Formats: sequence, C-alpha cells, structure tokens
Amino acid sequence: MNIKISRHAAERIKERGITEEQVRAVFASENVLDWKVSDSDESVLLVDTVVNGKKYRFAYNVLSDILVTVYPLRK
Repeated sequence: MNIKISRHAAERIKERGITEEQVRAVFASENVLDWKVSDSDESVLLVDTVVNGKKYRFAYNVLSDILVTVYPLRK
C-alpha cells in the first residue's frame, strides 16, 4: 500500500517520535488493533495500532489514499 502522507500527518509523526516507515509498515502488515469509520467523515478510517510500544490512532482518508493525522491514544 503506497499511501500519501499529508503535511500535517508528517509533522505529527515527527512530533510523536515515530517514522514514516513505521507508519507505512502498519498499513502493509495490517498490524491493526481496531478500526472504525469516523463519525464526522465517512471517507476517513480511524485505525488503532501500536508503534514502539505505544498506542496510536491514524486517521486515513480512503478516497484520497492520504494519511490525515496521527495521534497517541490514552491507555
């Protein structure tokens, strides 16, 4: 899967101390804990995963194939 990463998502990835390669690996390996369709936008999937031992949520627009943002989940 060759997803595009928005500028905003790239900034958040860097802030979170993870890499684009780790993000892409989640989608390539299907290392997903859970996923759901966003309540605010039906074209966005909210994908929960673990990177470096921490839980994150990735917001991914399936129509444009763009990762919109990345943020940590509370335990």
